[in-house]
Amino acid sequence: MNLTVKCPILGFEDTKNVEFSTIDDIFSKIQSKDGKDFTFVLIDSQLIRPGYDFDIPLYYQELLALNKESKRQAFIIVALHEKDVNESRLNFLAPMLVNWDNNTMAQIILDPKDYPDFSQAEQISNYIKKDEK
Repeated sequence: MNLTVKCPILGFEDTKNVEFSTIDDIFSKIQSKDGKDFTFVLIDSQLIRPGYDFDIPLYYQELLALNKESKRQAFIIVALHEKDVNESRLNFLAPMLVNWDNNTMAQIILDPKDYPDFSQAEQISNYIKKDEK
């Protein structure tokens, strides 16, 4: 599914269109369709950190045409570790917010002073349930 980028992605400001696709039950990805070539692996914020929530500034609400009824979803960028997925990192301070009603998205940059419990490089293993033996 194609999404229109309504606010520049940090480091990829020329990208205006991305393709969103599902990898499996957990991971998704976005891939640039213009601008710099990139692919980001994403995870639904509620799958990895239930209750993850942040205030959506009015600026982003207007850009994405969000209202109370909008079907929206926040994704977290995953920096995958090449050898051990448990060493992969999550950026909770720069979520990707998608409005599925109009297929738009924006990366929202959160102020760490307002969200002291969020980090830009949290280890994924802190959020994966381990089987107890």
